[in-house]
Amino acid sequence: MINAPYPFSECPTLPLGLTYLAAVLEKNGYEVEILDMVISKFSRKKIKEKVQEFKPDICGAGPVTMNYPTALKALNICKEMGATTVMGGCHVTFWDEECLTEAPYIDVIVRREGEYTLLDLVKGKDFKDILGITYREDGEIIVNPDRPFIQNLDELPFPARHLLPLAKYHAYKTGASMVTARGCPYHCIFCVGHKMVGSKVRYRNPKLVVDEIEEILSLGFRDICVEDDQLTMNHKHVFAICDEIISRGLKFDWAAFSRCDTVTPELVEKMREAGCYYFCYGVESGDHRILELARKRQTRDKIRKGVKIAKEGGIKVLASFIMGLPGETPQTMRESLEFGAELDTAYGYHILAPFPGTEVREKSKEFGIRILHDDFLRYDANQAVTESDEVPRELLNKVVGEFNEAIESCIRDTERDVVEGKATPEMVAEINLRRRRKLAWLLLKNDHIERNGVLENNGEKPLKLLVDKMHSFKSVSNILTRDQVELVISQFIKEGLLEYDSNDHQIVWKWVQIGKKKKT
Repeated sequence: MINAPYPFSECPTLPLGLTYLAAVLEKNGYEVEILDMVISKFSRKKIKEKVQEFKPDICGAGPVTMNYPTALKALNICKEMGATTVMGGCHVTFWDEECLTEAPYIDVIVRREGEYTLLDLVKGKDFKDILGITYREDGEIIVNPDRPFIQNLDELPFPARHLLPLAKYHAYKTGASMVTARGCPYHCIFCVGHKMVGSKVRYRNPKLVVDEIEEILSLGFRDICVEDDQLTMNHKHVFAICDEIISRGLKFDWAAFSRCDTVTPELVEKMREAGCYYFCYGVESGDHRILELARKRQTRDKIRKGVKIAKEGGIKVLASFIMGLPGETPQTMRESLEFGAELDTAYGYHILAPFPGTEVREKSKEFGIRILHDDFLRYDANQAVTESDEVPRELLNKVVGEFNEAIESCIRDTERDVVEGKATPEMVAEINLRRRRKLAWLLLKNDHIERNGVLENNGEKPLKLLVDKMHSFKSVSNILTRDQVELVISQFIKEGLLEYDSNDHQIVWKWVQIGKKKKT
């Protein structure tokens, strides 16, 4: 399985979908490896070497829209080497026929939930008898009926996170992600959630949820993001999970996606007691008509109330907006900017990206939206790929760009205050984390440890040799001093993420393999 890279503007997260698929295959006796190229350098050579070493029968990827083109490139290399190629995930679920038309080297598309569909493929079941796939037969594209959603999620094994290079995620200070349920009853026009995982929510046993949390903690994570589409909708479910966390005495930080109109003071108090410290609210717009058109089913007053309840209960809030939704005008954009500031919490703006399968894409003309292109690498929600008569692409980019530049300016001011000794401890911690992530990203995306971690043993301390080598690269020295590089690398070593082997001639630095299960 290949975890294809995506733009740096998105924080790297553990690939939950791939690890669920891998876990089901391992449970059924199949050998699986994951080539994670989100936090390493993407190269044709690396893919070829992995395929030559592992000799897989099947190579697969499950990209979202913005890394779909890169996943295609990766699987094309696998196909050249004789593997059967499979692609799944939310993008190709709604782009299946287009994918097979434009990419003859892709053999099979797995639609919607893929655990048992992929298992059928690996078992060698005849394509015509496998629900939920799209494939070719005699030059014709065949779309088999959908596979029913998995009703008992408790039968699924925990995601196979041990297959990932966990030390690299720890170096970047990435939290682990998980779900306690699948499904979303809402039908927002810019989202495919209800189509991908169903409108009826299917819940996991709270005790199993917390069992998985304990497993995640055993892998060294202390920060977890619950990626349920709407965790706080079912209060009984959330209370049961929180009570289980508390009764086991588990101490960790966690965040969740939520809706402003689904929280109460009692729920927030319980979640905070169980370690929840952050909500991401999908606010989307400060204009009532746009909220109605987007089918958000919430109002400005409900948003204000939800933010207030969370903050008063000790949970921080990020209010997320989308610019460029149907009905957007220069005036509504100003209203959203003003509303974000009014909420008195962290807030940010993305730009509408009409992903395949979304209603806003399928009915773009009806909504007055012009889709500018299908260059999916640019569908990162940080640049305009749509426009309307009222709001041209230049305006979208200008408004969101100016907001983001203001944020960057504040960060630069904070960095200056840290250097001048004027910063609070919280500001110092924030800047140190940013420095750590900057260096980690450069080391990871350039494979610096793998490619440049073999050093001559000249009697100097191994740490000094490594710091000198890493700081010799201009991409590193342009943004960090040598002392800053040494501080971060020392943290990696102290946390058990980097280690070295040595002899009389050389020192070999390497990332530690965390949680890796030995082959039997």
